[in-house]
Amino acid sequence: MRTTLLLLLVLSTLTGQAQKKYGPTNDSLYLGFYRDSISMLERPNLLIIPFHPDRYMSEVDQDIAKGTSYTYQHTRGFFRKGLDNAMIIGAKQHNDYVNLHADDPVLNKDLDFVYKVTRYRVEPYTPPVIVDDQGFKKKLADYWIKLQGEITPEPEPGTRIEKGQLLTVEDHRALITRTEMLNPILVDSLTPKYKADYYVFVSEVDMMIATTNQQALASDNYGRVISAHFTVLDKEGKELFSLIKKEPFSSRENDLENIIRNHYLPLGYEIIYAIDSYRFLQAGLTPLTEAETEIAKNKARFNLPTLQKFK
Repeated sequence: MRTTLLLLLVLSTLTGQAQKKYGPTNDSLYLGFYRDSISMLERPNLLIIPFHPDRYMSEVDQDIAKGTSYTYQHTRGFFRKGLDNAMIIGAKQHNDYVNLHADDPVLNKDLDFVYKVTRYRVEPYTPPVIVDDQGFKKKLADYWIKLQGEITPEPEPGTRIEKGQLLTVEDHRALITRTEMLNPILVDSLTPKYKADYYVFVSEVDMMIATTNQQALASDNYGRVISAHFTVLDKEGKELFSLIKKEPFSSRENDLENIIRNHYLPLGYEIIYAIDSYRFLQAGLTPLTEAETEIAKNKARFNLPTLQKFK
């Protein structure tokens, strides 16, 4: 009972929004796109699929649960539900959605079905690619890819001869967990049932220590990072992109409720921002940058008509 009440408290306090490298958001703009233009697009329906419990990896749960009665299963469940709800909060402004992680026997049955007809593939993380048949203008496609952050290229691991010397390169490449559809029965059954336009799979969530520095670890003041791996499919089951979004937090932050509010919420928004910006750019909408917004404000400020006395 106590666990349920805390979860409800956490979810009820998920408010606010995170925004990093995307364009400005205000009364007239969202991520740099004009809200009036966004409203002319159809609202898509997102089918949100949470990560499988086996795809949660953590090095920090023991510290978070210290002094409470929570088990590993408790903390995993809180974070699993917390990310789902963060995504819903981010999505509801410009999307409709169905969350398969709910207290509903029909949804639970469909979630179990999804897990049975999909699989996870772990591979080196490479920049997303937008192919020609995805309907993007090249400039806008490049802009979306840039928004998702640069991935530092690592040399190919292995042992080989280079310039006459034997060279051994260890594998330090970042890995991503992607979700793959095993059987088209997934979209054949769930796309019409839920009127799904996009499938949003959270493939894996990791909560890891971000340093190996022993001095930092001994000081009890070191960095941690939450990583959310996710894959987006279209309504026909074609993969559009797979990404990793990260959220740093401190070793001194061990209150579960605050971690969800202050870090899982921004992470959920980042996932939705990737989807929203993708479809806005695919539709041909052109965003304003922060600098362009300031220029527009200044022009409006200095181009006001001169005041005249009433006669």
